[in-house]
Amino acid sequence: MKKRYITGMMVLLTTALAATGCENATTGGSGSNGNAGSTAQPQASQTVSSAPVTLTVFQNGAEITDDDFKLLFADPVKKKYPNIDLKIVRQDANTTLDSLIASGNVPDLLLTPNSGIMGLKQQDLLYDMSSLVKKYNIDLSRFNSVAIDAVKSDKGELWGLPYALQFNALYYNKDIFNKFGISYPKDGMTWDDAIQLGQQLTRKDGDIQYRGLDPASSYVVSFPYSLTYVDGKTNKASMDNDQWRKVFDLTKRILTIPGNMQPSPEPSAAASGSLFIKDKNVAMLASTNLMAQMGSASNEVNWDIAQYPSFQDKPNISGKVDSHNIMIAKTSKHQDDAMKVIEVVTSDDVQLLSARKTARMSPLNNDEMKKQFGADVPYLKGKNVQALFKSTVSPTPIYSIYETDGKRIGQQKFRDFLADKIDMNTALRQADEEINKKIDSMK
Repeated sequence: MKKRYITGMMVLLTTALAATGCENATTGGSGSNGNAGSTAQPQASQTVSSAPVTLTVFQNGAEITDDDFKLLFADPVKKKYPNIDLKIVRQDANTTLDSLIASGNVPDLLLTPNSGIMGLKQQDLLYDMSSLVKKYNIDLSRFNSVAIDAVKSDKGELWGLPYALQFNALYYNKDIFNKFGISYPKDGMTWDDAIQLGQQLTRKDGDIQYRGLDPASSYVVSFPYSLTYVDGKTNKASMDNDQWRKVFDLTKRILTIPGNMQPSPEPSAAASGSLFIKDKNVAMLASTNLMAQMGSASNEVNWDIAQYPSFQDKPNISGKVDSHNIMIAKTSKHQDDAMKVIEVVTSDDVQLLSARKTARMSPLNNDEMKKQFGADVPYLKGKNVQALFKSTVSPTPIYSIYETDGKRIGQQKFRDFLADKIDMNTALRQADEEINKKIDSMK
C-alpha cells in the first residue's frame, strides 16, 4: 500500500499544481517540509576524484526536455568538469523511484518540485546538503530566501537547491479585444477588475461564443493563499475554512458569468491552455506557466500577457512558491560530484542562459536574470514579460503524502458546488469528511 501513497504524491502538479503550478517567489518562515528527512546522514566524501563518472538524474515531476537538459545540465557540467557525464532517467509507467530503489539503481540526483519533497522523505532519499554547500562555498544569499525556505526542513536541513521557479500570468487574446474595441488588460488588476473586463468580453458573435475569463481551476486560484487539501503537519483535511470559501466563491463567480462556463469544469492548467490556443474564443486565461504551449508551432493566437490578478487582501501575490529543485540522493556514492553538478546548474552563467534561452524564472537574486528573461526566445519578442516580475508569491505550504487524494475529492466537491448540487459550506464540510475518511482507509 505504501507504494501507492508515494506514487500519488510523486505525480503532483506542477503545475501545475502545481502546485500546479503550478508550477510556478516570496515567503518567509520556518521551512516547508516539517521534520522531513532521516537524522542519519552519510558523511560527504573529503577526497574528490577526477576519475570518469556517470551520474544519473531522475526527473520526478519537474519537467525538462532533452534539449534543455543538454543545454542547462549536461553541456555546462561537462565543460567545467570533463570527467562528469550526466544521464537523465524519466519517470514513466515502467520506471518509478520505487522500481529503481527495488532494483538497487537509485539515481544520484533528483529533479523535483518542492511539493514532491514529502514523497522523497517517505522513500528515505533526502540528504542534508549543508556540509557540501559549505565545502563548495555555495553562497545561499544569492538565492531568493523563500525559494531556499521551500527546500529546508524546520530543523534547518537543506534538501536541495532550486534551479527554476514557476509563475502565474494572465494570458490574453489581442484579436478578441480588438474585435470588440475593448482595451487590453493592465498590470496590477484585482480579480474584481478582471471579472468586470471578462463580463464585457463574454458574448456571442455569430456562431461563436466568446468567453471573457478562464480561471483554469479552483486549485490554481487557491495558490496565493498557500492552501492545501490536506494539512501536511497533521495529515488531516484542511478545506473547511474561510480562505477556501473565498476561492470557491471567486471561481464560481467567474464561471457563472452567462456564456463563460468551461467546456469541462476543473480542467488542468495545461488543458485550459490548449483550449485557449485551439478554440481561440477565450479572451483571458489566468493560469500557470504556459510559455512553452504559447510558443508551440500550432499556436496562431495573437497573444500577450499581463500581471496575474490579485485578491484584495493579497495585493500583487500571484501564487505560492513552486520551485523546481535539484537534490542529491542520500544513497548516492558520488555526492561530491553531484554537488559539482548543482554548483554549475545554479551558477550565474547557467542561470542567465536558462532565463534567456528557455524562459525559466531564476531563483537567484539577480536583476539581470529578469532583464534578459526570454531574450533569445523568438515567440516572446515584444511580449510584456516584465509583468511576471511585478508579483511575488506566498509561502510554500507543508505538503502531505495524501495531497493528491485530497485534491481529487476537493475538486469534485467544487464541481458539485458549481452545478448548484450543494451549497458552499456543505461542499467544504463534506470535502473534509470524505478526505479524512479516505486517509483513514489508506492508513
